[in-house]
Amino acid sequence: MNKLYTAKFHQTLKETGGYKTNSDKKRHPFPSWLATIFFNLSMARVFVMGYIYARRPNFMDKYWSEFGLMVYRLIERLGGTIEVKGFDKLNNHGKPVVFVCNHASSLETYLLPSILMAWPGLIIVLKESLAHYPFFGQVVRSVDPIRVFRKNALEDLRTVLNEGTEGIKKGRSALIFPQGARYRLFDAQTFNTLGVKLAKKADVDVVPIAVTTDFLRIGKKHRDLGMTVHPKSPVKIACGDIISKDLSPKEMNDKAIEFISNQLKEWESETGLTLLAK
Repeated sequence: MNKLYTAKFHQTLKETGGYKTNSDKKRHPFPSWLATIFFNLSMARVFVMGYIYARRPNFMDKYWSEFGLMVYRLIERLGGTIEVKGFDKLNNHGKPVVFVCNHASSLETYLLPSILMAWPGLIIVLKESLAHYPFFGQVVRSVDPIRVFRKNALEDLRTVLNEGTEGIKKGRSALIFPQGARYRLFDAQTFNTLGVKLAKKADVDVVPIAVTTDFLRIGKKHRDLGMTVHPKSPVKIACGDIISKDLSPKEMNDKAIEFISNQLKEWESETGLTLLAK
């Protein structure tokens, strides 16, 4: 774990709002099949290290960001590129918010906390089964997430609203993936109002985040076991404007969807990839 690297990363985020893979360095993307093998082996090491550090006190505040930054470095070692932008909007806000983000792959669950912990205090909504994964489950339990079971929608809503509001009152921002499941292509119809409902109950603003993490694609037959790595597909993360809590829930959700859709459309033009459902 490298505390100096993490401190520099957070300083850059606060000063510039973003991070970008060094473009002066010649990149040689691994072939997809080789990158997939190397990524899986390397992530096994990351999970073991995460398991070791997650058993120490205050893992969330001391080590969570560093655990995620190991994944940043892995992406770049495989020839992938990362671009993060727009997060300087958070510098002067000074209050907890609800972050709502599209869910393209499991990558954003590793990468986003490393960004958002530059403004310490984060609670993330995750499916309960992750807490029982070998090694990674220890990390999940150590960051004290809001766990949802995805069997009873009403019960999950109550859990998110109650635990989320409690966490926000303690000064932690909440990160929610309103789509629930991962979808490679973004369809606004799958983006529910869970995030804005929590924001309304906790009386805080909403901040939309758009991601394209096509670098890691969900498996066709099994979402986790069949994942494939594509180093030529860039990882991009963008923070939108703060959406006022004074708007109606529909207006808040519409603005979040509009930002994510427009940003993905822009990235489609830049990369030639298809990111939006037709």
